Amino acid sequence: MGRPADLTAGAPNLGRGLALARKALGPAASLVEIAGDASTRRFYRATADGTTAVLMVHGEALAPDAPLFSNHRIMAAIGAPVPRILDRDDGAGLVLVEDLGDLTLQRHLVLAGGQAAPPFYRQACDLIALLQSRAPAAIRPEDFAARNALDRERLLFEFDHFHRNFIVGRRGLTPTPSEGVLLRRFYDDLAEACDRLPRVYCHRDFQSRNLMVVGDRLGLVDFQDARMGPYTYDAASLLRDSSLDLEPGLVTEMADRLARATGAPLAAGPEEFARDLDLMALQRNIKDLGTFGYMATARARPDYLAYVPRTIASIRRTVAGSPRWHHVHPWLERLVLDWTA
Repeated sequence: MGRPADLTAGAPNLGRGLALARKALGPAASLVEIAGDASTRRFYRATADGTTAVLMVHGEALAPDAPLFSNHRIMAAIGAPVPRILDRDDGAGLVLVEDLGDLTLQRHLVLAGGQAAPPFYRQACDLIALLQSRAPAAIRPEDFAARNALDRERLLFEFDHFHRNFIVGRRGLTPTPSEGVLLRRFYDDLAEACDRLPRVYCHRDFQSRNLMVVGDRLGLVDFQDARMGPYTYDAASLLRDSSLDLEPGLVTEMADRLARATGAPLAAGPEEFARDLDLMALQRNIKDLGTFGYMATARARPDYLAYVPRTIASIRRTVAGSPRWHHVHPWLERLVLDWTA
């Protein structure tokens, strides 16, 4: 569901967006605003005579080589199921794309139940393998993905975002001086360990809210931030998803599938892959808490707090399961894991 677009509120760019839609779909096209999850972009469904498309409004001009366009070219070139770009107005920050519908994998599994998950998760795992194996040949030196990485510096930035927006901003806690030292040491250690993992092309947010169910196939959206990163990053996003409960047996099956498809070419056997998946999932889940805290406080979206208990449970399992992190558990419990909404 959506609401009709207010062209006066979005003028002049929304008026240009309607013109773009009518150029592609015909003069009868109209726009209805649709949900955009955590994005700062706004989205509209364009409809004309039963044909639809999605208008993305960025609110600022887009360079011809913007990350959205360079990553779309890479993914389309290797056969990833991204929506086609139908038209664009770079100066107005407008992009009209193929409509993949509203049914995310998350919503589909909530409605259909866990028995519907295996075929889609096999597809998702194979898609991660596709991105890792075929994207390198399609990436150009000038591409955003070639110049940006989920490296130590970026991971530390995400930890700082978490610290400000979850521990301090959402929970209202101030670490003691000694806790502050331990936290920074923990952030440094985890970021350094993740940065040492082999780098591959990553979607960067490969989770169930960005996988669209289109019939019996998956479509992939929200790929504009794709870049090089640790080889288990997308696997952690998919299998330690903060927005969905997955059956342990399914997680084990898919982790084994990914170990064969993505770990084996890098000489990482099942045990190494499991260790590296845990490492990356710990970083990713902590980053997620920062996002949820920010959305609840800065963006007035308390609905994101519904994902916090699941994320904390995942962090607690990872910390408890590795002797490497046992020393952080007492103060991590006080500052992060002892959650009350």
